Amino acid sequence: MDVSVVITCYNEESYIEQCFNSVVDQSVYQDIKEIFIIDDGSTDSSPQILNNLKLKFNKLKVITTEGLGQSAARNIAIKLCKSEFIAFLDADDYWTKYKLKNQLEVFKNNSSIGLVYGDFWDFKNSDASDATCISVRSLNRYHTNQLIEYFITDAPIIPSTTICRKKVFDTVGLFNEQLKTNEDNEMYLRIAEKWRLFHVNNADCYKRRKEGQITHRLEKLLNDQNKVGAIAISRNPYLKKFAKKRESFRNVKIAIDCFIRHKEKKKAFVYAVKALKLNPFSFRAWALIVMALMPYEITLKMYNSIKNIFHRLKKK
Repeated sequence: MDVSVVITCYNEESYIEQCFNSVVDQSVYQDIKEIFIIDDGSTDSSPQILNNLKLKFNKLKVITTEGLGQSAARNIAIKLCKSEFIAFLDADDYWTKYKLKNQLEVFKNNSSIGLVYGDFWDFKNSDASDATCISVRSLNRYHTNQLIEYFITDAPIIPSTTICRKKVFDTVGLFNEQLKTNEDNEMYLRIAEKWRLFHVNNADCYKRRKEGQITHRLEKLLNDQNKVGAIAISRNPYLKKFAKKRESFRNVKIAIDCFIRHKEKKKAFVYAVKALKLNPFSFRAWALIVMALMPYEITLKMYNSIKNIFHRLKKK
């Protein structure tokens, strides 16, 4: 089972070596046929670092582009990949030693699986001393309606945790270069239409959280999320009846983001109310409204306690 690794890079001089070394350190490095790093117009010292790495590792192929964006950069590499599988990684993230090994095993058992994803460690400190394990929603139990479940809830599937069969892209096409954000979700919806998605219950990726990232404020992603929903419905009209649930779920996620990450209780309350108007049966929206009416310190402890209990139960 041979693998091509695709890394997208833009001004990541502080992180690209750690990212690349996590690929070289894979326990199944012998199965990696090629490593593509697409440097999309970096203006820092990333190009020099990549050139030095290229001299040391013959599997590394550096492609330089000029600000095409992540989707276009990934698409260029996908077209060049010669392996049976393609694993994606962002230049500011990195893997544990057994990431590829743990995921490649899954493909041996089921030819209908097109994409494998997993949990991840969310961190901000440079040494990852603050890393928190994020348990991602598993779609494995949905044997006939993975598409519906993913359409409504969004796992979320983090690109740096994924590995795909190369022929998946022959059947569903490449990343949508017209979307500025959520192009990965749009792709995974297309994959779910024709292939199985599989969640591996391992956190083998460290995802770095940085100030200035567009994902730092989830409310900024809502417009593109609505576009992605509309695109999916245009291909699968039956999904339209789940559109309100989808929109409600996203408003809940924004409310949680406002409340927990940004400490904006009023804004969290507004988004929770929007979610309830779309889906009156949303338990999390009701819970957020109650939490928004209580002292912040108490509700934060409650939220973290409940989340920790949930994660422990999920891991058993």
